[in-house]
Amino acid sequence: MAYAALTSAVCSLELFLQCNHPLLNNLQRKDQISSLLKRIIVFQEFLTDYEKINHSHRGLKLLEGKIKEKAYQVEDTVDSKLRKYFLAKNAKYRRKAYSVLRRRLQVVIEEMEFIKKEAMTIKGDKISTSKFHKQVLPARHASTSSPNLQQTPVGFQDDLEKIIDRLRGRPSELDIISIVGMAGIGKTTLANRAFNHPSVVYQFDVRAWTTVSQEYRERDLLLDLLYSVSPPTNRNNLASDEKAADRLFNEVMTDTHPLEERYEGSNGEIADRLRKSLIRRRFLIVVDDMWSFDAWDNVLRLFPDDNNGSRVILTSRHIDVATYANPDRQPHRLNFLNKDESWELLRAKLFGKRECPSELEDIGRSIAEKCEGLPLAIVVVSGHLSKMNMTPDSWNTVAESVGSVVNREPGQCLDILALSYNYLPQHLKACFLYMGAFPEDFEIPVWKLIRLWIAEGFLNATGLTTLEEMAVDCLEDLIDRSLVLAGKRSNGKLKTCKLHDIMRDFCLEEAKRQNFLHVLKHSLDDLLENITALRRVSFNCSTIFSSDSFQPTDPTVTVSRSILGFNISQSSIFSYIGFKLLRVLDITFQHFPQFPSEIMQLVNLRYLAVATIKEFPPAVSQFWSLQTLIVRVHSGDLTLPREIWKMPNLRHLHIKPSICLPSPTNSLVLNDLQTLANITFADCTKDVFSSTPKLKRLGICETVEYTHPVQIPWNDFLYTAENLWPYYTESNSKLWSDCLRNLALLPQLEALKIVGLMPPVQIPKLALHLDALPENLKKLTLSFTYLPWESMTSLCRLPSLEVLKLKHYAFTGPKWEQVEEGFCSLKLLLIESYDLKHWSATNDHFPCLEHLVLKSCLNLESIPHELGDIPTLQIIELEKSSHSAVLSAKEIQEEQQSYGNDTLEVRLERNFGRIDAVATPY
Repeated sequence: MAYAALTSAVCSLELFLQCNHPLLNNLQRKDQISSLLKRIIVFQEFLTDYEKINHSHRGLKLLEGKIKEKAYQVEDTVDSKLRKYFLAKNAKYRRKAYSVLRRRLQVVIEEMEFIKKEAMTIKGDKISTSKFHKQVLPARHASTSSPNLQQTPVGFQDDLEKIIDRLRGRPSELDIISIVGMAGIGKTTLANRAFNHPSVVYQFDVRAWTTVSQEYRERDLLLDLLYSVSPPTNRNNLASDEKAADRLFNEVMTDTHPLEERYEGSNGEIADRLRKSLIRRRFLIVVDDMWSFDAWDNVLRLFPDDNNGSRVILTSRHIDVATYANPDRQPHRLNFLNKDESWELLRAKLFGKRECPSELEDIGRSIAEKCEGLPLAIVVVSGHLSKMNMTPDSWNTVAESVGSVVNREPGQCLDILALSYNYLPQHLKACFLYMGAFPEDFEIPVWKLIRLWIAEGFLNATGLTTLEEMAVDCLEDLIDRSLVLAGKRSNGKLKTCKLHDIMRDFCLEEAKRQNFLHVLKHSLDDLLENITALRRVSFNCSTIFSSDSFQPTDPTVTVSRSILGFNISQSSIFSYIGFKLLRVLDITFQHFPQFPSEIMQLVNLRYLAVATIKEFPPAVSQFWSLQTLIVRVHSGDLTLPREIWKMPNLRHLHIKPSICLPSPTNSLVLNDLQTLANITFADCTKDVFSSTPKLKRLGICETVEYTHPVQIPWNDFLYTAENLWPYYTESNSKLWSDCLRNLALLPQLEALKIVGLMPPVQIPKLALHLDALPENLKKLTLSFTYLPWESMTSLCRLPSLEVLKLKHYAFTGPKWEQVEEGFCSLKLLLIESYDLKHWSATNDHFPCLEHLVLKSCLNLESIPHELGDIPTLQIIELEKSSHSAVLSAKEIQEEQQSYGNDTLEVRLERNFGRIDAVATPY
């Protein structure tokens, strides 16, 4: 984690330099910070150059440890002195902070210079990647037959049929069949079953299998493949039939003479021999465990394309490698086993063809389910169970700790997962391990994850790319490497993600080993055992407690940087822990009647999430580096302090449900603010929007509480004359008008969410002002705005609108007839309408629609039939909707299938009336 520590230090120093802090008024001191920053960047480059060197190199490991500790020391020095400066009672103490910071930084610079000399010494020794790769055993797994996996063929039957169809079917050109998925999911098993399937064996003249592995060496792969395809026959007068070839293969694998002695020539010559041996022969070659583009490029040039139906099966953990191998076809992505398949695999591994004893079946199913469909985990657990007594008590013990069982097995699951982790670029390792902080089976909101990564300093912005964009790219990279599971998507954008439990166990083990992150499940005493400095802690327990011997001022925790809280009771966290240098504090699990004074001591916070009843104190401006502020308020009429405008690094401000935002004074501008949610209509002034020029996401939420409820039936309520609404006035109408027109001051605004007044309060004049919505909007969400469906014409004119969500009473009325204009760019449409009965539209009105969601459409008679003709439509989703709407969705899907369109998927959840299950495409 040295690289992560360096990146974090760079982030801290750059923030310090950019804030024009009084501590930097002295030019010499600013030069001192700049000099230190340059030295740290040198170390980053050094670690990047040597990241692929063998991990067991002792000199590098020791040096990496020194670099990490020195980077931590830099941060601790700067952060602690900044804290003392902000909390100083008078000028005398502030001057003392100046002096101490200067001396400490000079010492750190000298020590880093000494470490730099060590690094240069190692660099001078010419330690190269290739030198260490030679110490790795070559991937000698090429054979005319596949590896003997001894895996019971359970699950993946549909996957197998698809792979076989591609092996035997068209095209006649050379076809690359990519299989991708996380470690242990069964890629090699599926390839093996296809490779040895009777209908495939006699389809090809030549079949060969080679495993590339992580440490790829071109010559080894060439020799392996050449031997597999054209084994030498000049030794011991062996015939060239398959049995003789296999005997010779076994001899070579156990011989002291390497293959180089049997095949002479350069790499180019061997590649040429291999290619010639494949010409005009129909071949099937499995290239197992591919890791890189370069390795694939070297392999692909070996395979001639004679239009004779030859095939190559490629397996990889990396979807980008699989896509690169065949950009014309989507990789075949393996999914996890379902519950029944998981149990069947566990049962077959333990009992073969015999039945499982009835008293063990329920427990066994529970154990299999806890493996979450990962075949490797099931195999490991079955091996453990096979060594135990076949009794309910023994199996219950395993059921209670499946993760621990998997972790304890040496050389098994975690070692295989470690290959993927070790192959990660330096900047992704910290991002990945950090995800272990979230609880088991937790759907992680992407917006929260990336803002935590940024606050932790794992990423440094480069060029025109924002930190948020970099973070999204990093997350997608981890997903493509099959380390992280993608969750919900909306309009192609990832909304949630999660870790497989086994992958999370690996994260926790590795994070603990590197003292990067610790998860508290019981007592603080257990957590602090054998730990010298607790940098980050996640509370995954219902209570916090410790022995009397534990002190909040313990040096182990005083340098901690992060607290993430999940599922903690009302006992105050501040009763136990005296953190001083926190950057991340997420404690929305606890509601504070008053804003905690302890938080005001944490001046270095970058991410703060808190729930309170009282307002923020004015001293909030001393959070000089705060980037994300999340506040859940539990009382109305709260106002943020005006000092909020003195926080130049603020990027995201979330208030739930909403809060009053005062106008800025003295032309203060929040240049980095991207998210502002939620403020009231009255706060949407020219002054506010002029001071947030880079705002991308805005939430407007009215929280006015009505005091004169109108006692009329609900159906009448929706269409009653305006004078029945106690809060409707001309001034309110002007407020909405000014608010929407002021949005023109936000040139980068992409997402807007408006929540109007809850019934029986209504502002029906909003329809008159929709033309003021800015044309650059990409996403619009409306709730309780009570618009007539005729106003939809105003939304159609938004040329960039891709997502439109019409939630609770956004539009009212029984009929929506789309007559003229349509939505030229809309990709996702969500309608949540209790009273909509008739909807008339054609495919021309939504030419780019990909995803249609209908929620609580209880009275909708049918979905417009012509929507099925939209060429981009992929999903129709219905939830809590009418039986007739569900039937119409099914009819649309069946009609499209009759036209040969099998891509349209219909998803049903908690709808009314009984219907048959809707078939969805694979």
